[in-house]
Amino acid sequence: MNMLTVWPPAHNHLMKGGFFERLFAKFSLAGEPSFVHLNIEKTANFSQKYPNVPAPESKLSIKLLAAEWASHGIYGEDMPQVAANLLEAGYDSPSLRRLAGEMRVTCSADVEDLVRRTFRELGVPYPLSEKQAKLIVTRQVARLVIAGEYDPERAGTFLEIQIWGWSHETEDLSRLFALNDELTWSPEHRRPVALVRDDLVDAFARLALCTDEQIFAPDSSS
Repeated sequence: MNMLTVWPPAHNHLMKGGFFERLFAKFSLAGEPSFVHLNIEKTANFSQKYPNVPAPESKLSIKLLAAEWASHGIYGEDMPQVAANLLEAGYDSPSLRRLAGEMRVTCSADVEDLVRRTFRELGVPYPLSEKQAKLIVTRQVARLVIAGEYDPERAGTFLEIQIWGWSHETEDLSRLFALNDELTWSPEHRRPVALVRDDLVDAFARLALCTDEQIFAPDSSS
């Protein structure tokens, strides 16, 4: 299966930087705008406008880690430390304890079965498909936008180029990317910028409301 390839190797710095910090660092290295240099103080928080949008998941979200593992962004050598961090955070399962105690892991294959059982015991219907992994990432990015942590326009560009590769898999994604593209049009060909941006944020709010049932539905696994 051709899974996502956007994550840089996590060896030796897995917990030094967050999941999305590494994603955006990769994006920046590819020549795109860096989220590190955003004027965060100018980024609006839309949480009050969209009170039904959940807060972003934590950096130790099981679903986010499953997406990263499925996408080869973290490796077998990293997983004992990941498991230890999860135990410390209050997660627990028989396979998670075993994984935290693994001492000789040289590649992902060494712990693949154990990792699979760990994710399943912690409630993730693993293995994930490529589309499911992308949807998990997309939902988190959308929630970060609504929470005011990421700029909507750059987040839209990031999702279209780095995560989906210009592929419009769903109606909501197609709308998001079309609105983001409209912002680059000349003034005589686009609507007022404020209106387009409002619609763009609204599109992010729709993506942020994507449910686990939608992500893990049978038609999301291809």
